[in-house]
Amino acid sequence: MAITTQTAFADIIEGVTFFQIFSPEEMDILLAVGKWSKVAPLEKIVHQGERDLRMYVLVQGQAEVIYNDKVIEVVKSGQIFGEIGLMGKPRIAHVESRSECLLIAFEANDLNNLPLELQVKFLRRVLEAVFERLQKSNVQKWLNTRSKSAGKKTRSLSSR
Repeated sequence: MAITTQTAFADIIEGVTFFQIFSPEEMDILLAVGKWSKVAPLEKIVHQGERDLRMYVLVQGQAEVIYNDKVIEVVKSGQIFGEIGLMGKPRIAHVESRSECLLIAFEANDLNNLPLELQVKFLRRVLEAVFERLQKSNVQKWLNTRSKSAGKKTRSLSSR
């Protein structure tokens, strides 16, 4: 798939959840600083332990977040990953494409040069995505803990 114009990029990301809060003018600015890439299946996008200043929006495809050789999350179209890179921190996990992926990467230095209002809006959107992921993780942990404790109670009652 050849993508040659900013208009074509805008058409592709029109339905991507992460970008839905931005005005067309803001999207033009973001598209000007974002760097597009296409990744083949089973290719590492982010390497655990590396330091770089990028975060990614997965526009099309699926990727896996892998920590200690375990898939801990599947990233789907419209979601972000690698946001810790914006802080210059080492990558916590690998991210590997599950299928062919279309990504747009944003580098911290480029984001720092955006108009202040757009920087704030962009980072707020990143925080919303991170909080959403954290909330989902907390609910999952709570459900797992609850099911384990329910299992223990059942066993102790039936053993009498």
